[in-house]
Amino acid sequence: MTKASAQPWRGLDASVLTRLEPDTAAIASAAMDQVRAGLRTPLDDRTAANLQVTLDVALHAFFSEIGHPDVTTDRELYRAQGRAQHTAGRSLEEMLGFYQSAALGVWRQLASAAPAVDLPTQAIVELGEALFAFIAELSAAAADGYAEARSQAARAGQARRDRLLGLLLAEPAASRDLLDDAASQAMWVLPGRLVVAVTSADVAPQLLDRMPGRVLVGRHHDLTAVVMPADRLEWYLGRLRDLLGHDQAGVGPIVPLRSAALSARRASALWRLTRTGALGDSPLVHTTEHRIDLLLTADPELAAEFSKDVLAPLAGLPEPARQRLTSTLAAWLARPDQPQAIGVELHVHVQTVRYRIRQLRTLFGGTIDDPAGRFALAIALRIDPLVSREPTKPSERSVHPLRPDDR
Repeated sequence: MTKASAQPWRGLDASVLTRLEPDTAAIASAAMDQVRAGLRTPLDDRTAANLQVTLDVALHAFFSEIGHPDVTTDRELYRAQGRAQHTAGRSLEEMLGFYQSAALGVWRQLASAAPAVDLPTQAIVELGEALFAFIAELSAAAADGYAEARSQAARAGQARRDRLLGLLLAEPAASRDLLDDAASQAMWVLPGRLVVAVTSADVAPQLLDRMPGRVLVGRHHDLTAVVMPADRLEWYLGRLRDLLGHDQAGVGPIVPLRSAALSARRASALWRLTRTGALGDSPLVHTTEHRIDLLLTADPELAAEFSKDVLAPLAGLPEPARQRLTSTLAAWLARPDQPQAIGVELHVHVQTVRYRIRQLRTLFGGTIDDPAGRFALAIALRIDPLVSREPTKPSERSVHPLRPDDR
């Protein structure tokens, strides 16, 4: 595609301007009138002045480039105007509306002058097409500037939120004055109580732009932390559940603001346990429902060592036999000396249960009849699936529709 075809005003016959002899000042005035006519509220003086400058420069550029493929005027003014529009807190649509209204005003002035100089209809049509193509290019430059400013603001805003999240989860805890200052900069109201959820680092991108503004999302060590005020916790947890997809999150306890690190620490520990697959595939796994598991695995190396040593008699068995005896041992510890009930639970004949119990007594000796031994076996069986499995891939789960945002 040639420059002239991409920018049709460059391919026009420059004699069109010679015949029209456009009055730039009158055209600019008519364009401003057209802009004002489309407004519900009057322009403030500063905006009107900026628009007038833009109109003057744009008209000069348009007339300079008509019929001159090699003449190029700078588009930085329009990018700068887009950046300024965002900084002022005004919408991109408003500014582009100004551009379109101004273009209409310019076109009406040019079209009204055409009959007096016998400009052919085709030339008028081509001039109109070229004008609106020119305005589209200026609008694109302004939109680029607006997007650039929005992106910069988003990065700066996220950096402030990241700093606040880091201070909230720091150990030892940051001072209240430091938290207040960071919260003020991040424009985030510190809650009295909160909950921290933790999930995979890979989940951060899908949470950052879609969790409510009252929720902080950011990197915490090698994971993603989600800090949620307690006042609308069920709503925040519902949104988090919807966005997790096939991932899981560990949800810490509700704590006072000063104890946010504790909630994050427990949530992190629980999330790591979910990777074994032993806690099921629920999207949200709550620490309040797994405190025994957290307690037993607080020292993972010790827990794994303990479980391995206590269950060592089963280690040398073929896998099918080991699984059968493990399930029988767990059932027997829950219902000692109740082979009939154990048979019903395991869906096997009572004689099969008795046979397996004899095998267990042979393997473990008097341990399974000693209260302390049974206690150790019960703990080891609880720990074993939490420490002995390789991390699993997230299970397949459906993603529920999103609720309305509350930003």
